[in-house]
Amino acid sequence: MEKLLHWSIANAEGDKEAISRAGQPDPKVLQQLFGGGPDEPALMKHAMIVISNPEADLENKLVAFDNFEMLIENLDNANNIENMKLWEPLIAILDDPEPQLRAFALSVIGTAVQNNEQSQNNFAKYDGALGKVVKIAGNSSEDINVRTKAFYTLSNLLRHNAGIYQQFNQLNGLQLIAPVLKYADANEKLKLRTMALLSTVLTVANMNAEFFALLRADNIIESTLEFLDPECNLYLIDRVLNFFSQLINGGFEFSEAELEKLKTGVKNIEAVEAQLNEDDYKTVKYVSK
Repeated sequence: MEKLLHWSIANAEGDKEAISRAGQPDPKVLQQLFGGGPDEPALMKHAMIVISNPEADLENKLVAFDNFEMLIENLDNANNIENMKLWEPLIAILDDPEPQLRAFALSVIGTAVQNNEQSQNNFAKYDGALGKVVKIAGNSSEDINVRTKAFYTLSNLLRHNAGIYQQFNQLNGLQLIAPVLKYADANEKLKLRTMALLSTVLTVANMNAEFFALLRADNIIESTLEFLDPECNLYLIDRVLNFFSQLINGGFEFSEAELEKLKTGVKNIEAVEAQLNEDDYKTVKYVSK
């Protein structure tokens, strides 16, 4: 498999000398990949061998990760991660010193568990696995791309899975939200992923007084109100409006101080109203009158 990876990279770059050094790959492996009858579990296993090999160079590991992610976009292959005992080596990559590998591992996990309760639960049963992702997401010293992937992974792990949300809550996961939204060095993509996680939480949390109090205690209401500003990214404004709309429909009532900020925010974004989600905007505007 490593020989195939070297050959693939050399061909993609058109490097004749490198192609010559790599030699021709095993025809049987090529047949597996391109011949219409690939043994995909075997390819997954080979890719993980390369990824976990300390002697393999970074370029080959990234190619192997790319191949692995394409394979596990298939639901059966995603569920085979557990059957083939590949979760543990994949989770171990979250501790790798190379940020590109940590980012790829998070991306693969997020893809494998997306809309897939079986793989969500398979991942979450590994001791400390969810905690690793939460820790990465909350680490302000972490590479921004890695943190962004961590929020993507968390969103896909929690979506429609109350059990994993409970684990997330026990890890004080909601405390991740406000610091990122207020973090000056966080780019818009990271903030959007953070708001996506917050929206996902609303699909599994009980909309009750206890949950609303938790949102306030973790400064989530305060920090999201700050984005009702026409200078902000329009997608972020839309995400915030959707968040408030869901809360309102769930019975949330703004405090007097929050309501004053909401009124100011809604007035401020009137200039971009036509570019925002109409239903969410109307719901929030009605409450702010």
